[in-house]
Formats: sequence, structure tokens, C-alpha cells
Amino acid sequence: MKKVYFSDKYGLTQTVLDKIKTNTRRSISNKLWKKWDEVKTADSTEEDLIRFLLDNSPYKLGEVVAVAQAYREIAHPDGFLDERYEVKDDFVSGWANKLFVRADLMPHQIRITNVRVERLQDISDEDCMAEGVELNQRQYEYDGLKLYFVRNLGHWRMFGCDNFKTPRQAYAALIDKISGKGTFESNPYVFVYEFELIK
Repeated sequence: MKKVYFSDKYGLTQTVLDKIKTNTRRSISNKLWKKWDEVKTADSTEEDLIRFLLDNSPYKLGEVVAVAQAYREIAHPDGFLDERYEVKDDFVSGWANKLFVRADLMPHQIRITNVRVERLQDISDEDCMAEGVELNQRQYEYDGLKLYFVRNLGHWRMFGCDNFKTPRQAYAALIDKISGKGTFESNPYVFVYEFELIK
């Protein structure tokens, strides 16, 4: 079983577990672009590129993937140490860093329900919300103003984190924080994975 990583810094793992985040956009690796350069021909089209990328997608339709979490985040259910996560030599590296955890020990899994390739800026407002952008409900209840935010993005204010006027602005700020400044503006091709939490 494979693992998938979501940013804890911006609360994205938790939004997956809360069933708020139900899709994710992932950059296409340099290795895959190099492979495309080797197989493309002079008459290759964008359709050929998309087909190639989908054929080489890291995650496939219907695949079940473990949601990576550091062992320390999951090792104390009900206040008791789960013996599977005891700090032994095999587990030390994954205690605080989820890059080193075993997929079979992860308590949560998602199933990939759709895979596509698109340009990053093709994202809709609905998909921005499915990426973990949230309506500032407290602000909306207070004065009817619709503002959007991402957990832990920006500074705390009276009614939440930094607010954005549209889901798209909030998502653009998020992806630039995760993938580097200017990512949204550069509009790269990305894998889009829709998923459902199944465990």
C-alpha cells in the first residue's frame, strides 16, 4: 500500500480526516517530465501528453492509499500507548516525521475516486473548497459577509485566520505556501485526485 502526505502546517491532514478536503492537486515530477521528453514525437499533441501522464500517475483510480501521520500523532489512543507504535529502532525515524512511517500502520485510508490532469488555474471554486479552503462561518454568521480561509494560513484575527474574498484566492495563497511562491501564477500541469475517506 502506498502513502499520501498532506501538510500538517496548514491543517490539511485534519481536513481530510474531517471530510472537508476531498481532492488534492499534485505536481508532476521532473522524472516523469524527462520520461515524456524521451517518448514524445514531433507530432505529439496535448492529448498525447495527458494520456501519457494519466498512464504514469502515481495513484490510480480505485486505489486505496494510507494517510501518512507521524507515529506520535496516533500512538496514544485513549491515553494508552499502542504497542504497534512503541519507540523501537524500526519506528524511531517515524516518531516525529511521517515521511518514514509504514503505510500498513496508518489508521486512516482514502480511496481514489477520480484521476485527471489539468492546469492548476483550471481549478473551480467548488474544487478549491474540496482542497481544504473553508468559509469563515463565524464571520458569515456575524455580518453575512462571505470570506474564505485556510487553517493556519496567516495570522489569527478576531474571526479566524487571514481571510480571502474568494475560494480561488485562498487556494492560490495555500499552493504558493506549499509549493513555492509563484506556483499558482506559473499554472503548471498537475495531477488531480478526488478521494473519499474510507477508514
